Amino acid sequence: MSAWLGLGPAEMLGLLLVYFIGGLVKGGSGFGLPLVTISMSPFIVPIDLALAVNAVVLPFANVYQYGRSGLAKATLMRFWPILLGLLLGVPIGALFVNAIEPAALTMALGLFILAFVGLSVVNPRIAVPGDLERPAGAATGFIAGIVGALTTANGPLFVIYLVGRGVERQMMVATLGLCFLVFGVLVSGSFWAIGLLDAQRFLLALLCVAPVLVGVWAGDAWGARLPQATFRRFILVLLFLLGANMLARTAFAM
Repeated sequence: MSAWLGLGPAEMLGLLLVYFIGGLVKGGSGFGLPLVTISMSPFIVPIDLALAVNAVVLPFANVYQYGRSGLAKATLMRFWPILLGLLLGVPIGALFVNAIEPAALTMALGLFILAFVGLSVVNPRIAVPGDLERPAGAATGFIAGIVGALTTANGPLFVIYLVGRGVERQMMVATLGLCFLVFGVLVSGSFWAIGLLDAQRFLLALLCVAPVLVGVWAGDAWGARLPQATFRRFILVLLFLLGANMLARTAFAM
């Protein structure tokens, strides 16, 4: 066990703790798991192993989040255009993996997120008009699919759209679960096809599912007690931190 994938007991415990923290953030906000874990786990394991584990954990976490919401049918009926855009965007993004510099795209995404947070603070009434919900949703899914294929960091794009529509917490968490479930399945299949994911890494990822689910449960129990206005402020703070993290990572990489 100590030599499995080059990980000793300390590394294993550290990795499980990282995924518990990621689950805690996801449970409270509905998103942020891959961004949290991909920021922390490379201090413990190689980046390619971290990406492989993320790819497997994501679908499991989102099946749980989406299934327990009680809003599976409602979210699918309302937000199917996001999924359509996502299914179109992911393969297109995959075609440009070797043509676009991921660091530049990550920096642009971080700047966009910070700009949105700033505008939301100055003008809290920024909104997506109701008559544009479906076309804006399809565009969001399409862009998120491309960005996700290139960086795996597309969660904030979904959140920005849902905040703009004024979606309340329970519906937002359920919708994010649906979007990430579809995206996670697509990414897992892609990683398996290119050899980044194999049987041993799959088994390691399965071990990380349990702490993630415990974290999601604990975070959701806490988040459900927040008033809608407080939840919105929490989301904006989390978006700010994630956007700043994106900029910091690309700056240090240069």
